[in-house]
Amino acid sequence: MALKEHEYIRQTLERYTNCALEEFCEHIIITNFKQYVNRFNEKVQGEVHEGYFRIVNAKSMNCTMIDFGIGSPQAALIINCLAYLDNLKSVVMLGMCGGIDDSLEIGDFIIPSAAIRGEGTSRHYLPPEFPAMPASSVNLICIGAVRKLNLAPKFGIVYTTDRRLWEFDEEFVEYLRRQRIISIDMELATLFSVAYHYEVPIGSVMLVSDMPLQKRGIKDKKMQNEIFSNHMEMHLDIGIDVIVNLNSRWDEIERTLTGEW
Repeated sequence: MALKEHEYIRQTLERYTNCALEEFCEHIIITNFKQYVNRFNEKVQGEVHEGYFRIVNAKSMNCTMIDFGIGSPQAALIINCLAYLDNLKSVVMLGMCGGIDDSLEIGDFIIPSAAIRGEGTSRHYLPPEFPAMPASSVNLICIGAVRKLNLAPKFGIVYTTDRRLWEFDEEFVEYLRRQRIISIDMELATLFSVAYHYEVPIGSVMLVSDMPLQKRGIKDKKMQNEIFSNHMEMHLDIGIDVIVNLNSRWDEIERTLTGEW
């Protein structure tokens, strides 16, 4: 007999993570970087599972962290799969983005208020007129975690693209500036759209990793290594604080979520 949809999706998550579904925690951090998952495991001493995705289950804080890869198709896949977990409560994205607004600096943290669907994947989940937005209840916790470190989070609209090496397209660059886009990435709009489709509470804390429109601002190998050395630890600490607060305040947060779907 052919697999039913829910069976196929649940088995896909197990195959891609090499982890039984009952081992997943209720709150999920997702990221694009194996360095984040490795450092997270060093901090929490969790249970590591490695398949196509690399994950760490930190049972003590009720959190699973997943490196799902790069790009919109991967973003859709991970949310689609996580949505079929019986115990899922929230998802938080810790990602990096390129700063577009000249007021930004490398190392700034952005809490996106919305994302423009410049990729093609989200059309399979929402009609084109739908905005891509996070769950405000989760985003508020993200804001609080950044401010707790006496930092001022940046807010604005992120453009999500499925195009690599766009930096030298002058017409596209002018569009980004004209529309007052704050930053650019490759996953957020898809994550938000698929999460909305499946009613998955999601928020994000994005790290400005480069300023590609400024002279010598495009990220090279040296700059990338500096980003991990200088900013990954704080980014992870913010994500962990978000999860701690989501876990401890979930009854209150869940009540506010009922008005978001």
